Amino acid sequence: MTYPRISAPSLLRETFAVVGSVYPDLLRINSPHLIWFVLNTFGPDALNRIIEIIDTSFSEHPGAGTFSVKPIYFWLGTVPFLIYWLVAVPLLWGATTFYTYRSLTKNQVTASDAFIQAKRRFLPLLLVYFLSVGLLFAIRWFLWSFVWVSFLVPIIIIPALYVLYPLIFSAYATVIDNSSVPDSLGSSWKLTKGRWWLIFRSNLLMAFVFFVPAILISGLIGSTLGNLLASQLVGQVLGLIAAVLINVYLVLLYKALRKSAGTI
Repeated sequence: MTYPRISAPSLLRETFAVVGSVYPDLLRINSPHLIWFVLNTFGPDALNRIIEIIDTSFSEHPGAGTFSVKPIYFWLGTVPFLIYWLVAVPLLWGATTFYTYRSLTKNQVTASDAFIQAKRRFLPLLLVYFLSVGLLFAIRWFLWSFVWVSFLVPIIIIPALYVLYPLIFSAYATVIDNSSVPDSLGSSWKLTKGRWWLIFRSNLLMAFVFFVPAILISGLIGSTLGNLLASQLVGQVLGLIAAVLINVYLVLLYKALRKSAGTI
């Protein structure tokens, strides 16, 4: 079957042309990622200090040793981690996708509308999120397991990407079209059928244009200032900016694929 041609560089140019209209709200929607970075960076030291104060206070009273602060440390350290990765990340992912798509299709939408829709579709989003993350972890595990046999890496990663890429738009159908998880997986698979090379080129282009400069700039700042924390903070901010650009690019790609398939 012959498909209408979709140009990855043209989508990149369109991304830079339209991103200004959605960027402020997308940064606000994704600001919790920066908040998490600050908490995750400085939180453990503050938590250790709190635990030390509690431990010292109890040791100065009779019955010292009968109360353990380890459960407190465990819950204070684990619960925020679980909330971020199992609640915040899927919600932000869904809200970002919904807001971008509605905006770029000239439909009125606010950040609040996007969060309401993501909240409404939270469980399907969470399942799709688990599937995507699970596949990524499986790929990473296989690569680490067989890194010592270099010729096996292409043998592993190419089939893995062949499975992963057709599912790349599953969350889009989930949050945009209110599709069930099986329907979302099926629609993404059909939408990307015969387009593997286009999606591969697009991901390669995004990595070089968005992520490589972010890594180089944060590394340069870190080496210039000699401050690892400053480098990490700059890297986090640049990573967030790159992620927003990638989101816009992928939504434009999704729109182009739907148009070529006659679904919009």
